[in-house]
Amino acid sequence: MALLCHALRRFRAGADKRRFACTIREEHKAAAAPRSRPVPAVVQRRHMAMRLELTENGIVWRRPTYVPSWKPEKSGDLETNKEVDKSRPIRSIMCAQEALESVDEDTRRLLSLEFHSQREGNKVILDDVLKKIQRHQYDDGSMEAQIAKMTVKIRVWQKTVAQNKKDTEMRVKLQELIDKRKKTLKHLRRMDYKRFEWLIQRLGILYRPPPEYFRWITRKTSLRKLVRIHYHTTRKERLKEYREILEAKKEPFLREKAETQMWIAETEQKLGLPVSVEVP
Repeated sequence: MALLCHALRRFRAGADKRRFACTIREEHKAAAAPRSRPVPAVVQRRHMAMRLELTENGIVWRRPTYVPSWKPEKSGDLETNKEVDKSRPIRSIMCAQEALESVDEDTRRLLSLEFHSQREGNKVILDDVLKKIQRHQYDDGSMEAQIAKMTVKIRVWQKTVAQNKKDTEMRVKLQELIDKRKKTLKHLRRMDYKRFEWLIQRLGILYRPPPEYFRWITRKTSLRKLVRIHYHTTRKERLKEYREILEAKKEPFLREKAETQMWIAETEQKLGLPVSVEVP
């Protein structure tokens, strides 16, 4: 009997503990739950138009396609290196043209660009470009000559990178050379503007000066600009239409005005009053 009473007391104590733990757990959950706020009666109106509303008015914005900075469209190269004639001799023997003419045809072919690498052809292309912009025969260090050398190398490397886009080292070198040429062009433009214009025309380069302010292209800003452009365009069109309507009504209005003035003048004359209007 004593054991039964002891077991009953232990069971009641355990039940009380479990009940207390459940109560505490429920209180914690109630405290952690977010408090419900009353829903405002007036819903605030959006200040920015929805995308559907803009599309209905013909305003559509698409993100511009990304163009790598090493490509000719971004670097400003309007031309590519011209193809060189493979029958021309290599650069190292061009100074011995008279001796080259006295040898046979097979030797002349072996000493031509046909049997040499593309590097020799690039050297001949560089000589042709330098002859167009050199100040004198031995001009090799002026700013114009440096820019011409960089331009030829840039256009050769652009073809290489376009064929093998995974060549990261070549792509980085190309970008550094483009930046260096742009910096040299900036200095030449500041020092001698006429010479700068002549050079970029001869080499086929489009120079883009750095922008005064840089802003990221975002959808929100671009949509605001498009809405502003749409507003000005619509305003001009509607004013033009209204002006045409008024021009069409101008002739009948002037005719009616002249008739009214004549009637006023005749009425005043009949009544013996001074005429207060100008009769056309």
